Amino acid sequence: MPDLADLQAALQQAVTGPAPETWGRAGALLAPSPMSPERRLSLYAHGYRARLLDSLRREFPALCALMGSTVFDLFAEGYIEACPPGTPSLHDLGGRFPAWLEQTRPADAGEEAQLPIQLARLERAWSGALRAPGPEGLTPPPPDLLLHPSGRLKLPGTTVLLRLDFDFAPLLAAVAEGNPPPTPQARPTLVAIARSNYRISLHTLSPGRFAWLRALGHDGAPALAAAATAAEGEDPGALLADLVLWLPMAIQAGLVIAD
Repeated sequence: MPDLADLQAALQQAVTGPAPETWGRAGALLAPSPMSPERRLSLYAHGYRARLLDSLRREFPALCALMGSTVFDLFAEGYIEACPPGTPSLHDLGGRFPAWLEQTRPADAGEEAQLPIQLARLERAWSGALRAPGPEGLTPPPPDLLLHPSGRLKLPGTTVLLRLDFDFAPLLAAVAEGNPPPTPQARPTLVAIARSNYRISLHTLSPGRFAWLRALGHDGAPALAAAATAAEGEDPGALLADLVLWLPMAIQAGLVIAD
């Protein structure tokens, strides 16, 4: 008689692996019933996989809209078979999806193959920002903090910086409004995902602002020192003036918090 862990592993393989090849082996572990083990496993597997597919569609709505539901489901089903859930939380289900898309990308695929991979990374970061500890309830830093040499700032867990090869902002806006998704334009784009008042937003950044936020990091740093680091190759005075004017908006958007 298998122990509970072995039974659970066998049933998970049956409902997430290729069917019906795995149903016979798992069916032998089931209690007797008027319905055949294969039929019982088939019903459960289809229902379980449908819930997993629905979860992935909800976490990656822009990617699903861009690919089309039929193509997206083919990729999602392959992912579920290759990377079945390892925890009870559906939030963890899509954690490896972007990496899996990268790993299964054909070796001779062109740069356009990066589009769905980068969009998946963007949407996964968006999903993570919904759950991470954010700026809500914290005392915001003073808007003139950059003028104080000892002032320190950091990124909350809800701020994610991404370097992208495509501009996804019009696509995300169209999908949020229920409109047909436009094809993203291929161009280097620096973005930050941030949360404020429990609302997630996407911010397109200049190279200087992006470098400054990256220099601050999640561990925190002196804001002036981070500005000097970010200004490498640029006019430090111009960048500092831009950051001083932009900081109140960055605080309001939840991009930075006091360290």
